[in-house]
Amino acid sequence: MPHLPATGGRDVHTVRFPVGRPPATVDVLIVGAGPVGLAAATELTARGIRVAVVDRARTATLVRAGAMGHTPRVVEHFRRWGLLQRIREAWTYPPEWNRGTRLVTSLTGHELVPVPRPSFRGSGAPEHAADEALRRPQTVLQQVFLDHLAEHGVGVAGGWELQELAEDGEGVGAGVVDVDSGERRTVRAAYVLGTDGGSSTTRRLAGIDREGDHATEKRLRLIVRTGDISARVGPAPSATNIVFNHRASGFLAAVSPREWRVYAGPYPLDHEPAEDELLAIGRAAFGFDLDLELVSATTFYHATRIATTFRKGRILLAGDAAHVRTPGGNLGEGMGDVANLGWKLAAVLAGHAPDTLLDSYDQERRPHNWRVADHSLERSRRSQTALAEIRAGGIPDDADLGDAAVRRRAEIGERLRRDHTGGAGVTFDERYDASDVIWYEEGQLASEPGWRPDVYEDDPRPGHRAPDGRIDPHGSTLHDRIGTSFALLVLTGDSTGRPAEDSIEDPTGRAAEDSTDEPAGRPAEDLIRDRAVVDAFTREAASRSLPLTVIHLTDPDARAVYGAAHVLIRPDQHVAWRGAVLPDGGARAVLDRVLGRARSGTAAQALGAAPAQRVL
Repeated sequence: MPHLPATGGRDVHTVRFPVGRPPATVDVLIVGAGPVGLAAATELTARGIRVAVVDRARTATLVRAGAMGHTPRVVEHFRRWGLLQRIREAWTYPPEWNRGTRLVTSLTGHELVPVPRPSFRGSGAPEHAADEALRRPQTVLQQVFLDHLAEHGVGVAGGWELQELAEDGEGVGAGVVDVDSGERRTVRAAYVLGTDGGSSTTRRLAGIDREGDHATEKRLRLIVRTGDISARVGPAPSATNIVFNHRASGFLAAVSPREWRVYAGPYPLDHEPAEDELLAIGRAAFGFDLDLELVSATTFYHATRIATTFRKGRILLAGDAAHVRTPGGNLGEGMGDVANLGWKLAAVLAGHAPDTLLDSYDQERRPHNWRVADHSLERSRRSQTALAEIRAGGIPDDADLGDAAVRRRAEIGERLRRDHTGGAGVTFDERYDASDVIWYEEGQLASEPGWRPDVYEDDPRPGHRAPDGRIDPHGSTLHDRIGTSFALLVLTGDSTGRPAEDSIEDPTGRAAEDSTDEPAGRPAEDLIRDRAVVDAFTREAASRSLPLTVIHLTDPDARAVYGAAHVLIRPDQHVAWRGAVLPDGGARAVLDRVLGRARSGTAAQALGAAPAQRVL
């Protein structure tokens, strides 16, 4: 059993990657053992794909961890992988420190915009998801993923650097080198997935360029270490704060009981601030004089750099290797990449789909990433303008409790409240509206409201995230029930009977005209139609050995949300098709489209979709 401090938690200050040699052959070689790479290994392993992971580093450390906050959409993926409880239990500071994101003059200063405290009796779940957002450092995710992969015999090898990629018609030869001994090995893989960060070697070796706006200045993400400051901040200080004062701005966030993240800058690209200057910013963020140790300083930029393609032959990119943007949720976009790509790679490797299905990964994820990146960059620019104007108007010292200071803080709070917009669209509106493998409805793409970062309503149309909800009184959700396979929802009213087996004429949904079997509750033709659609999909899926779960929901609220009798949902929880009856060609035509087998005429363009490109 690991030693736990008095406050509980886990020691994830240093995560050590396993020592070993990569295998000679594998289905998918993953380059990069960050959270996205290990999540990809988890996703693919669950689908029976042989994977191996290599990383140049031998360890990962808490004090250089990047992302801390994970949206409810990311938590849905943790839950689907069966790892949510492990991640919850691996906190690095007491969870009772979490009080939401507070806007303050300093940690011990004044709250500028009141934030409701968590309620002991409240449910905490957001409107559109089963679970609330979660704060855990990247090393927690890495350790949980590594433990899970070890239990499944998946090879992860630290200290191996990718130096060569040689692709042919049958696969890829990846040349890797032990960074200490110089030993060279070639790993033969059907596909290589680069998850090796913003300076990705995989991307460079594949010859994939990037586009977007370069930064004109830089910022620093500091980790500072304190002594025992509980006498000043209490035993349970606020863990997540955004600071506004004349010296410090941006996050002051706990990563452990003694280590905190502080932001510094902006600075000119060629400027190197002195350590004393950075520590002074840290003290200003806390709001009192204290001994601080500067543990690390990591440079980041408010900029956008997105790969020109996420797929080149048998080389694929995900996470920061594919897209780097203004901080705030980029790890979550990487998890979305994994969910989108994982089932497609598995379908191709299992023979359920042609290799061209992988083209839809780029079609779907890259436009989505551009949307979010453009929003993030614009938001950061607005925030910098607001901070400059607030500072120009004056920010009272924390010790000033006079009437003028109180009024000024209220003015600042009102400005921040006015500028604040929610992020529901960024979190949940992961729409795919330029894809060859979605069966869009007639006129759908021309009539959809535009994407907005601050607005989201459950949308059951093809290409959108399938709305989730509770489906039994014991807590199971629709997403839980879907699991990792395709799912066919049958959304019916309650019924007291079923049609006879021989009453089904064909899989088009046309009911027998002379049927008299009409149970109380629903007309017989509706029951016959439903059974016909279900039988058509189950037979077609079985003929392809394609996993399919059929889910009957009788709750009228579910029918109201989905607006159709039948809905086909992909393994990444996106709607692929919906309708009352099957289209011409039946279930075969639908599954051909969804699996990338119906590409003539470019289905998305025929239905009015734009080609895969940057979408603003």
